[in-house]
Amino acid sequence: MNRRLLSVALIAATLLPSCASMDSKTEGAAIGGGIGCAGGAIIAAVTKNNVGAGCAAGAIVGGLIGYMKARDTELADAQKATETAAKIEGAKVSPVETDVVRVTDKASNKKELVETFKSVSVDIPVRQVDTPDGKAAIAKLEEYARKTAAQRQEIVDMTFASRPEKSTGAAKVTLKQTLETAGKGKVRRTYVADPRMPGNVQRIKIEVKNKDDIEV
Repeated sequence: MNRRLLSVALIAATLLPSCASMDSKTEGAAIGGGIGCAGGAIIAAVTKNNVGAGCAAGAIVGGLIGYMKARDTELADAQKATETAAKIEGAKVSPVETDVVRVTDKASNKKELVETFKSVSVDIPVRQVDTPDGKAAIAKLEEYARKTAAQRQEIVDMTFASRPEKSTGAAKVTLKQTLETAGKGKVRRTYVADPRMPGNVQRIKIEVKNKDDIEV
């Protein structure tokens, strides 16, 4: 093997093992950076340019691409999490809501605007909540909340809202709140009685808090 290409392989190999100690969100950017480095360095080697410079340039682009890919996967998973609920008669699935986050590459100070998951909600008819289909739909949403909390290493909110049987006034009332550990993150479930809700549905909403600016 050409010595320059062998050096490229060694550079890429040293970048990937460190990902084992990272959270999944950062790992996506790091793997992208490793791939970008290898790609940039190979191009540099083939064209007889500086391999180190090619690696650095590729890593900058690859790191951002890796981060964006992780966010795209999160959005796709949110959509998949609602598919079971969408098949339930009378259920209503709201479109996935997103935030735009400014992402800065710490090494290059390059900035990109990245669309990322914010929330998704599902209305399930009360009569369907305890049916096999209703339970399966809720289980899919629970699974997505846990996965997102674990990957982000943050708190993910999951709210269960229903209309109270008796009037509680105009304001919603928190009935119960629980906290479940998911990896290094947590899922916070809040059960509320909300007089503004239709009387025949339970609304389940998954929501995260995104920062306006982050660094990768």
